[in-house]
Amino acid sequence: MQRQSNTSEKLWTKYYILTFVYALFTSTANNMLLTGLPLYAIHLGGDNSISGLLFGLFMLFAIFSRPLFGKLIDEKSRRMVLIIGGIISGLLSLFYVFSLSIGLLLLVRALHGFGFGATTNSSGTVVSDIVPKSRLAEGIGYFGLANTLSTAVGPALSLFIIMNFNYNLLFIVSALLGFIALFCSLFINYERKNKESDPKLFNPKVKRKLTELMYEKTALPTALVTIFIYVAMGATLTFIPTYALSLGIEDIGIYFTVYSFALLFTRIAGGKLADKYGYSFVVVPGLIMIVLSFVVLAYATSLPVFLISAVLYGLGLGSVDPALNAVMIRLCPSDRRGAGNSTFFTAKDLGGGFGAVIFGFISLSQGFRPVFLYCALSVIIAFIAYHFILRKQIRRIEKADGGVRQSA
Repeated sequence: MQRQSNTSEKLWTKYYILTFVYALFTSTANNMLLTGLPLYAIHLGGDNSISGLLFGLFMLFAIFSRPLFGKLIDEKSRRMVLIIGGIISGLLSLFYVFSLSIGLLLLVRALHGFGFGATTNSSGTVVSDIVPKSRLAEGIGYFGLANTLSTAVGPALSLFIIMNFNYNLLFIVSALLGFIALFCSLFINYERKNKESDPKLFNPKVKRKLTELMYEKTALPTALVTIFIYVAMGATLTFIPTYALSLGIEDIGIYFTVYSFALLFTRIAGGKLADKYGYSFVVVPGLIMIVLSFVVLAYATSLPVFLISAVLYGLGLGSVDPALNAVMIRLCPSDRRGAGNSTFFTAKDLGGGFGAVIFGFISLSQGFRPVFLYCALSVIIAFIAYHFILRKQIRRIEKADGGVRQSA
C-alpha cells in the first residue's frame, strides 16, 4: 500500500535554500550554547540545577514570545520576524561575554529565548509556505537537516573551543553565526508575490482573540504528542555531557555526531516514506526506537554503549519529528500557519524546558539513571497519545487526499 506523490514539483528553490542556511546557522549557534553554557555555569560556581534553569528560562521566554511572533508572521511579514530573530540571536550571544555572574548569565539566557522563538517560528512558517503539498513531509525532513547538521557540529565545536581556547571565543563565534543568518534573511522576500496569488496567507485586517494568539486549535493534537517527546529531549541535550563526565567518559562530543548522522539518515528517507506510505509508517517505529535509546542510555557505562543509544535516538527522532510537523501543517489553515507553528514549537519548548528543570533537580537527588528512565516513560506516554488522539486526525488527512492509498 502506498501513496501517490508528485516528485516533479521543485523543492530546492532559492528561498528554500536561503531559509535552510538561515536555520542551519541559527541552530548551530544555539546548539553550541546549549552544550557550552551548562559548563560555563559550573565554571562560574553553579551546579546541575543551574544548568537546568539555563535551559528552562531560555525555553520559557521563547514560549512567551511565540504568540507575539505568530501574530506578526500571520498578519505582517514572515521576513520581518526572520530579521528580528537574527538580530536578537547575534546580539545576545555577544552579551554572554559580559555575563560574569550566575544571575547575569540567567538573565541574558532568558532574553535570548526571544530570539529562539522568532527564528524557529518564522523559518518553519516560511518552509510551510514554499514546499509543495505533495512533498510536504519530504521537504520538512530535508529542512530538518539544518538542525541535524547543527547538532552534529554545534556541541562538538563548542567543546573544542572551550577545551582549546576560552568561553569568550565560543560566544563570539555564536554571535557571528547569528549575524550571517541575519544577512540571509534580508533576501527572503517571496511574500510580495504570494500576497497577490494567495492573499489569504497574509490577513492583517483580521482581529484575533487573545486565545487565538496563544495557540491554534488544529495544532493541539500534534502538540500534545510532541510535548512528551521533548520532555526527554531537554534532558538529553542538557545532561549528557555532565553524565558522561561523572562516569569518567571523555570525548562525549562524538555522541552528538553519531546521533546527528543517524538523524540525517532518517530525515532523508523518512520524509519520502511518510509521503508515500503514510505518517504512522514512520512515527510508530520511531517512537519505539526513542524509548529503547533512553533505556540503553540509563544503563550505559562506556562510550560504545552511549553511541548505541545515540544511533537509536537519532533514527527515532529523525523519523518522528518531520512527520509530526507535516501533520500539523496539513491540519492548519493557511492563514494560521504562524499560529500553528507557534503552537507546535511551544510544545517543544514546554517539553524541553520542563524536562531540563525537573530532571536537573531529580539528577541531584537520585542521579542520572532515573532521569533517563523517566525520559523513556515520557515517550511511552507520547505513543499512547498518538495512538488514541492523533491517528484519527491523520486518517482524516488521508481521506481528504482523495484515497491516496492504493495497491502498490
